[in-house]
Amino acid sequence: MEPGDTPGESRIERKKKETRQKIVKVAVDLFERQGFNNTTMEQIALETDIARKTLYNHFPVKEAIVDEYVRDLSKGLAKETIETLHRLPDTRSRLLTALDKAYEWVEMNPELVGICLGYRFKNMCHGAGDNGGETGTQSMMAEIIRQGREEGEIRRDVSVKLLVTQLDVLRGTVVLGWLSDSSQYDLRQEIAKLVDLFLYGAIDREGHQG
Repeated sequence: MEPGDTPGESRIERKKKETRQKIVKVAVDLFERQGFNNTTMEQIALETDIARKTLYNHFPVKEAIVDEYVRDLSKGLAKETIETLHRLPDTRSRLLTALDKAYEWVEMNPELVGICLGYRFKNMCHGAGDNGGETGTQSMMAEIIRQGREEGEIRRDVSVKLLVTQLDVLRGTVVLGWLSDSSQYDLRQEIAKLVDLFLYGAIDREGHQG
């Protein structure tokens, strides 16, 4: 078994995975060299040395390739970050650290992020759901919420999945706003406000106490 292979994975499944990885690598290289809009599926098939039908069997549109690329990066970032989170003192500091790390990459790759989010929201609007499964950032948020529950910081009467979904909607809205006009606010400062909104609600705690 080669490094990166999954136990129990068949030869056909491994071949499919290798082909998908090759497509993503070639396509992203083309996007970087000549731009997303100037790259066609036909060029990707030619550069990958596969039939167009094979390409479309794996990815129906260019945006799906970007989505998979971003998901893979997200999982890699999550793997690097998750071990450090357990050493932090509370849920707030863990969420801030995890999201700050994720959005550092977002700030450096706004075009790819915009394409990816647009593709995901389009699928959701058409009832296709999120076929790519849980992202690395979502898995980190779920782990943080589970740890917060164990420590008595997060309520238990709402499912982890629903809490992650609510946080996802909030952060997606913030990122889309920033992508449309990055001058309107500092992305990571706004994400920090979002974390407080998620954890503490919209009540003005200082004013309420006064």
